[in-house]
Amino acid sequence: MKRIKPIWVVFLLIIISITLYFGLVVRELTLPGGIRLSLNDDETLPERNIEDLSSEELGKRQAELKKQFQELEQKVKQPQVTLPFQRVNFDLNGTWYGSGTLSYRIVQNGNIIALQEINPAYGIASIGTGQIQGQSIALDYQTVYNTQGVANLTVSPDGRILEGTFTDTYSGHTTPVKLNR
Repeated sequence: MKRIKPIWVVFLLIIISITLYFGLVVRELTLPGGIRLSLNDDETLPERNIEDLSSEELGKRQAELKKQFQELEQKVKQPQVTLPFQRVNFDLNGTWYGSGTLSYRIVQNGNIIALQEINPAYGIASIGTGQIQGQSIALDYQTVYNTQGVANLTVSPDGRILEGTFTDTYSGHTTPVKLNR
């Protein structure tokens, strides 16, 4: 077996760093010593459609998300110690409506929040939890596809609109969102 020279390791690390920085996906590239690596942009990632999951797999994943959301809900409902500067002057609890037919169930206790996205045709699509700071909400979420993401939302002054973005960390795709109640 050939020994890999340190210069190739450095070269490989530089390539990986650049690909991650620019959001490329490492696929295949052959280097001396038998190392293979390739680079593709995120447009080559497979589409993730809820319709592509078998009903059995979808049911299994949704049951897990439902269980996890119930646990998140219990954690959120536990008494919270909030400092005066962390107090929130609005109540986001309830059902919110997004574009199309999507709805979002929000459970809030002080500055802690849990969110569940529901697609009426397919059921639970994602769950998340996060914190409110002022008029801003930062959430980490998990989808039925077993991917994660980050949501950054802003509460309108009247507390009736949530607007911001959902960013999937699998694909890097950012989706603008506006929720109303």
